[in-house]
Amino acid sequence: MAHRMISYGYGIENGIIVVLPTEAEIVKDIFESYSRGENLKNIAADLTERNIAFFENRSVWSKAVAMRILENKRYIGNDGYPAIIDVDLFEKVNRAKDEKSHKKAKQPEIISYLKTVMFCGECGKQMRRMRDWGTHEKWHCSGGCRCKKYADDNFVFCGIKRILSAVCDNPILLNKSTETPTYTKTQDILRYTNEIGRYMNERAPSFKAGKKLIMECAALKFSACTYNANETIASCIAKQLSQEQEYLSKEFLQKIVERIFIHKNGMMTIRFIGGIEIGESELEERYGSAS
Repeated sequence: MAHRMISYGYGIENGIIVVLPTEAEIVKDIFESYSRGENLKNIAADLTERNIAFFENRSVWSKAVAMRILENKRYIGNDGYPAIIDVDLFEKVNRAKDEKSHKKAKQPEIISYLKTVMFCGECGKQMRRMRDWGTHEKWHCSGGCRCKKYADDNFVFCGIKRILSAVCDNPILLNKSTETPTYTKTQDILRYTNEIGRYMNERAPSFKAGKKLIMECAALKFSACTYNANETIASCIAKQLSQEQEYLSKEFLQKIVERIFIHKNGMMTIRFIGGIEIGESELEERYGSAS
């Protein structure tokens, strides 16, 4: 499946990123509609109804797609992109969005779930959540590691959303090779292989006996193979992300996440099902910004 290589609203001419006027107007409409109080569901429904193409022939918009546009700092001129909207509008929209997201996500169910999957990226011990100064929460390492000085719920929520949004936009991040071999030669396989070699060098080998050796060797090789499900798992995760509208829900995260780590430098890493890990530091190396 094809994916956009650059953000919506932009194109490349002579190797230079340029603004596409028609798409840029849609980006402006999304920001302005949200700033007036329109919700993401209605914005996405309107764009779909108007048959506005997001990529190639796809014109079905979702809340997740609209939200990623609102969070994309390239629209204010970051990462070498020409600006489409001004900084004031971007900040106004994202303050409103973060307030809504924080209120919605800060529920006992999601917090209880995060307590089971949050771990220290330094020592590997579980992170604990405590009330600090009576009203503010703080996540800290149960082993005493000094990770980020102050990691509250909003920090955790924003980190999770940044990584999931990046993976949704760039599913290729999930295509990581595994170190687990898919086939290992056993002593029996080596013995059969050598026996077949010696047998084939005989002057008049028996076809029936040779076939029996070959079939037995093939059976041993098949039983020694292990299935590498990495590509299948990556595809499943990408599909789940593309279809989900609310990332910060217990039901959704349970489907694709094994563990979440907070590191000493304040960066976060998500370990997806199948052991695939994507961290904010990796996103910075690839794209220049974890946000």
